[in-house]
Amino acid sequence: MWLCLVVALAACGGAGGPGGGGVVTNDFTMTCTPGAFSVPKGGQATLTVTVENLKGQVAKVQLKFESGTVGVDGSPLTQVVEGAGSAQFTISVKSGITDNKPFFYIYGRGMNSENRTSGMPQKDCRVQWSH
Repeated sequence: MWLCLVVALAACGGAGGPGGGGVVTNDFTMTCTPGAFSVPKGGQATLTVTVENLKGQVAKVQLKFESGTVGVDGSPLTQVVEGAGSAQFTISVKSGITDNKPFFYIYGRGMNSENRTSGMPQKDCRVQWSH
């Protein structure tokens, strides 16, 4: 009897779809480029955010700019990338900025096809440079 139960449980073990492999988790990768990012005082530059390797229920990723320094702004503030793809943010730095190490974040939040974020991963890029 125990042998039948062990065999039955073993047969159920890794069945997560064709080829086995277990449960697929919700995940994605996010890359911000250029890596050596810098904006001069009074200037602006473009940052590209690339979203790839969507897994599980992640169908799109909401990207959100958040400044960590007064005088550093991003436009647009939020964007949604559907599937794998990229989006661009224009980063502006005011000429009167006093912080010598300005920084900002781009947050990426996974969303399912119904725009729900519950149980979805969040990633970020922190970008900092020196004046």
